Amino acid sequence: MSHRRTHLWISLIVGLAVWGAYFGHFLQQMRRGDTGGLALWFLGALAVIVVVETVATGLIAWLFRRRARELDDGPTLQAALKASHVALMLLIVMALTAAAVLAFASLFGWSLDLSAARGQVVAANALLAMVVIAELLRAALTLALIPRR
Repeated sequence: MSHRRTHLWISLIVGLAVWGAYFGHFLQQMRRGDTGGLALWFLGALAVIVVVETVATGLIAWLFRRRARELDDGPTLQAALKASHVALMLLIVMALTAAAVLAFASLFGWSLDLSAARGQVVAANALLAMVVIAELLRAALTLALIPRR
């Protein structure tokens, strides 16, 4: 398995586990009506992602340094570009959908109460979810599109 493919698997698995735990905790907190401590959970999840991916990728690179190959600029790069494009388009669609929901709500005079702490937490986590979904899609789609050798 190439270093790029290994890194993508690490990113996908760690991302699913850490962000899954974070958003699970977020949903539990929202059901209870408690938004306290979510900023620390977010910072903790971000730190875990950075440390685990860095250590795991570095360890894999070190262990397989003798078998390392040059990055294939052809099919591998094309797979990464296609996956990144699809992820970017999904992120744009999600952001435009969120903007449309806000515009639609204001059209009818509905308030989503984004001035209150709870509304701000929900909005921040919705934006975070959009980025996480796009990144996980990019990693998964790149893995799917990289040619098998």
